[in-house]
Amino acid sequence: MSIRKLVIVVVVAAIAVLLPLATRAQQVMNANPVTIQTQYVLVSTSQTQAVNTQTTLTIPAPPPSFYNYVCSLHFNASQNATSTAITNSVTTSTNFNAWAIKFSVAAVANQNYDMNESWGIANVGCVKSTSPGTATTFVSPAAVAQAAFTWDATYYQAP
Repeated sequence: MSIRKLVIVVVVAAIAVLLPLATRAQQVMNANPVTIQTQYVLVSTSQTQAVNTQTTLTIPAPPPSFYNYVCSLHFNASQNATSTAITNSVTTSTNFNAWAIKFSVAAVANQNYDMNESWGIANVGCVKSTSPGTATTFVSPAAVAQAAFTWDATYYQAP
């Protein structure tokens, strides 16, 4: 075999070996980039009071450039055996777009009212507070004879 034929055979063999590697490198370069996400801690909080007492749930103020993200919220009004009617009572909130509940409960022994909201999960999306660096509060109606109020929430703080 002449040198020229040997060189051609070697070049063809090298191309046969290197071409699949070049194709594979192109495929890797076209792959989707990996993203790094910050994980925020989901916090549970609850507030309840004795009967005849207004109840306030306070989510503490986050750092100055962070917001409170509320993922779930539960409100309960519970009456005892000597209940009083609760008519068109309204809850209030601060730093949460004036969010409120309006409800009524008949004067029936051991009557309950429950409201549950589920607004997402941490790092996927929950409801963002209005202002950064500010506490968020949820406040029951004024004290009602023979009724107790409870708030439960889950939240995280993030930019």
